[in-house]
Amino acid sequence: MEKITEFLPTIIGALFLIVIWFVIRKILGALSDKINNAESYKEDTLRVLEEIRDELKELNKKNSSRQS
Repeated sequence: MEKITEFLPTIIGALFLIVIWFVIRKILGALSDKINNAESYKEDTLRVLEEIRDELKELNKKNSSRQS
């Protein structure tokens, strides 16, 4: 029993470090997901804006050919 009590602080310290490690991994994973989602949102927004620009160019060409 005395040997277990000698190693108890070491075991508790190791468990504490493991818990801290998993919490930090979880936080960093969440941050990474947010960054990736922001980048994909940016790409999607740019794609939509490019499509709108192309449609506006086509409409402008059609309107300018009608007026000529």
